[in-house]
Amino acid sequence: MSGALQLSPFGECHPPPGPDACGNAKPGGLLRSRTQASLRSRCCQRSLPQERAHNPVQLVVFDVDETLTLVSYMIEDEDPPEVQQELVKVNFESPWVTGSRIVKLQCLLSSLRVSPSTGCRALAILSRNNKGAKAVLQLLEAAGLAPYFCVIWTMPWRTGTPNGAYQSREGRWEFFEPPVNRVDDHKADVLNEVVRDPQAWFPSFGDGSDDRLSFLSKLNLEGILLVDDQRANFQSPSGSQVLRYCKVARYDATYEGIGFVKDMGGLGAHCDADYETLKTFVDNPAMCKERLYCKCVERYFPTRESKPPVKLIVFEFDETLTLATFLPEGEPFSTDLAWSANLLKGSEWTAADLLTYNFESPFASSRGRLDRLKLLLKQLIGREGEEEEEERVLAILTTNNQGPIAILNLLRLAGLAEYFSAIWKMPSVANGPFGVWRQGDEWREMSSRPEPESQSMSDQKADVLSMIAAHPKLWFPQLQAAEEEAPQAASSLPKPLAGLSELELHGILLVDSERASFQSCVGDRVEVLRYCKVARYDEHYRACGPLSQMGGIGSHSDRDWTELLAFVRGPWNYAEEEVVEPPSLHAPANAASVRCRSASVERRNRPEEPLKARQRKRKASMMLRESSAEEKEDRAPAERRESPVREA
Repeated sequence: MSGALQLSPFGECHPPPGPDACGNAKPGGLLRSRTQASLRSRCCQRSLPQERAHNPVQLVVFDVDETLTLVSYMIEDEDPPEVQQELVKVNFESPWVTGSRIVKLQCLLSSLRVSPSTGCRALAILSRNNKGAKAVLQLLEAAGLAPYFCVIWTMPWRTGTPNGAYQSREGRWEFFEPPVNRVDDHKADVLNEVVRDPQAWFPSFGDGSDDRLSFLSKLNLEGILLVDDQRANFQSPSGSQVLRYCKVARYDATYEGIGFVKDMGGLGAHCDADYETLKTFVDNPAMCKERLYCKCVERYFPTRESKPPVKLIVFEFDETLTLATFLPEGEPFSTDLAWSANLLKGSEWTAADLLTYNFESPFASSRGRLDRLKLLLKQLIGREGEEEEEERVLAILTTNNQGPIAILNLLRLAGLAEYFSAIWKMPSVANGPFGVWRQGDEWREMSSRPEPESQSMSDQKADVLSMIAAHPKLWFPQLQAAEEEAPQAASSLPKPLAGLSELELHGILLVDSERASFQSCVGDRVEVLRYCKVARYDEHYRACGPLSQMGGIGSHSDRDWTELLAFVRGPWNYAEEEVVEPPSLHAPANAASVRCRSASVERRNRPEEPLKARQRKRKASMMLRESSAEEKEDRAPAERRESPVREA
C-alpha cells in the first residue's frame, strides 16, 4: 500500500471489534464449531409454477459493496489519478486468484448483456452504499465497469444527493431521482416495485429515448436476478421475495496493506468458477432450483460400464453428519482419547444438549434423526445379517479445527463411533493428531501425515481422496499392522478393510455439504467420481437465532436416507453423461489522511446484539467464514473468532 494513502478497515460509524465503550468484554454466546464454508457464490431459483419456472432473466441487478468490490473505499473528487488507481486496485483486484479480476468482471458483464432467448438483457446497480449514486458511478467509471450498466439506484432515500443515475442511448450518465422514497426500505420490496412500474425506474425507457429497453415493458418478478452478498436482501419482513438470486460468499481476511478486515466479499474473489456459474445460471436459472434434499452423482470414468462397487464412503462431519457443529471447549475433549461424558459435569453443556444441537432436526417431518442416522450407517456398512453383496468401510475427512479426537468423542457420545474405521483432518487443521483409527474396539492416534515421500499434501479434498486411493495403507494403519503382525492378525482383518488394499478413486464415495469439495481447483483438478451433495440452508435454530450454511443428511427430507443408500448400492444408476467443459471466461494473467471503508447502511447501523438465555460458546472452526446480515443483526451473542484467510 502506498504511503500516500492509508486505509482503515472499519467504516466511519463502525468501531473495531473488542471491548464496548465502557471497556467491558462483549458477552460470550453459543459459538458454533463450523467447517470452512465454500468461498464460491451460490445461485438459486425459488419454487415457481411450472409455467413460470423457465421464463428468461431480463434484468440482472448487482449490489456494489462486497459484491462487485472485495471491500469498498470510495473515490473522492480531489483524488489524484495515482490515488484513484490505487483505490481501484484495493476495491476490485483479488490477491487470492491469478489475473486481473476487473478484466474478468468486464468479460462477465459483457456476456450477461446478451440473452440467448430474448437477444438482450439489462444490467443495473442497487446499492446501499452510504456515499450515494454519484460516488458509486465514480468508482465504476474508474474501474471501467460503468458502460455495462444502464441504471444505478441507491437506497435509502437521501436528500441533497442524487439517489440514481442512468446511461442515455448516447452513453452519457445523467442523475435522476428514482421513487425509492415510496417503497419500504428493503431490496426485495424495491425490486417488486420495479416490476410494477419499470418506467419510473428506467428514465430512458420511460421517456422512450432508448428503444433497446423496450423489453422491460413485459418485466416480471422472476425476470429479475439479484446478485448480492447479504442473504437478508433476498426476502423482506413484508414478505416480498427475490425469486432468483446469486449469494456472493463472505469471509474475514488479512488484506494486503490494510490488515484484518471483516465481512469482505466479491464475486470471483477466491474462485474464477464464480463467473461461469453466474453466467450459466442467468442463461438457465431452472438448473438451480431450490432443494432441501441431497443430490447423488456418479461422474464419467472410463471403466464405468463394469459397474465397480463402492468400497469406501468418506463423510465430512460438520453440516453433513451434524446440522451445525457444537463442541465443548477445553483440552480434554479435543486431546484425550479416554474422554467420557462425566467430564461434562459443571460445564455449559449437558450430553443431552450436545446430541440435540448437533444431530436432532426440528425441521424434518419425522423425529429421531440420530436413530435414523445410526440405521443408515449400519446399512451402508452392510454388516452380517443384512442382505448385502458388498461390505464397505466408513471414514471421516474433516475441516473442523478442533481435530479428529474431538470429532471421535462426540461420535462416541452419540453412539456413532463404532461405524467408522478412521477419522482424518485436512492439512489446514492445526489442532490434534492428523487422525485416529480403530483397531477392534480400541481407537489409536495417527501422529504423522500419511503422505508418501514423493508427494506433498494438498489441501483440496479431491486431491486427498486421490492420495488415499493411491496409498491406502498409509491412511489405514490397520492394513499395515496386519502385514507386520502375526498371520493370525492378518486373517482377523475385516474383509471390507482388506479390500481397500486395491482401492481406486472410483471406489470412494464422498458425502459432503460443500460443493467445492468435489473437484480440486489446483494442479490436475482431480474430480471426485462419486459424491453425495448434502443440502445447505439458513434457518433460525433453537436458542442460536439465525444460522447460515446449516446442513445435515435428512435434516429436512426423509428422502435423503433412502436416496443415499440406493446410491451406494447402485451408483451407476446416478451416472451423468460425459461432459465437455464450457469455454472459460477466465481472463489471462497480465492521501496522507486515513480513509475509512465505505459501508452499506445495514452494516453501519446494527442494533446491539440481544442477550440469549443460553450463554454457551459456539467455537468457530474455520479459518475463513461466510457471514450474513441476519447473523450480524440477530445472532446468538457471540463474536466470531477472527482468523486469517487461507488461499482457496
